[in-house]
Amino acid sequence: MGRWLGIPLALSVGAVLCLVAIATPTASAHRRDYDCADFANQAEAEEYLLPGDPYNLDADGDGIACEDLPCPCSSSPGGGGESTGTVELPPAPPPKPPKLNKAVARSAAWAKARHFDARNRLISRVSFQGCRRRSRYKLRCSFRGLGETSTTREKCAITVIVKGEGSHAQAKLRATCKSERLLYLTFRRAIPEIRQTGEEVSHRGVAIVVAERLNDLEIEATVEWESPKKTGGEECAARFLARLNSADEVLVTHEAPSCTPDFVPPSS
Repeated sequence: MGRWLGIPLALSVGAVLCLVAIATPTASAHRRDYDCADFANQAEAEEYLLPGDPYNLDADGDGIACEDLPCPCSSSPGGGGESTGTVELPPAPPPKPPKLNKAVARSAAWAKARHFDARNRLISRVSFQGCRRRSRYKLRCSFRGLGETSTTREKCAITVIVKGEGSHAQAKLRATCKSERLLYLTFRRAIPEIRQTGEEVSHRGVAIVVAERLNDLEIEATVEWESPKKTGGEECAARFLARLNSADEVLVTHEAPSCTPDFVPPSS
């Protein structure tokens, strides 16, 4: 009876041990193989960078796991996998300088334009055309300069470039000017022409008694001369008109002369 019971018991214990051996996995069967796709960010992957890199998370061997993952980031330079737990954020960019103030730029441009006006004797007034922003730190302001004399007209296109930051501005001016000659008859041109025409009419020397301007293009003069006669001399006078035409030529016309005797002998 005892033998019969012993054999089955021995067989039962062996079967149990085999079943336990089959049912119990090895330690290596329980180890999970991680890769970079298993982590949400680089800092999380860094925690699994163990000595020897068993999960092959540091492909290039620089001691940083899964460098292509997004931050938060952490690193253990030189390998070893001991994460410090600190997150390294990129440094914040320096703040941009303040934008150039438009009112400050316009004031600087006006100062340059007034200085140009004061130094240019041909310009009598400057008008503001406006400022346009070219960038955060640059404005372009435009002005027009005008001046006029009796014979010329001056026009200037003035550009002032203002650069700077905030309330600090520097201005540079450039100007393109054009002069136009006006049609204007001066006494200096008119009187010699009138005198020459008078001498051609009288065939002798003449005297210009009075001359006056009618407008920008016309000057009138009264011319007198003496005309000798056998019975006595005559005094003659006529009005001459000098006019400047569109070709800038002086043309002289005159009325018929009026003559009176210098001396009338008494009747017998």
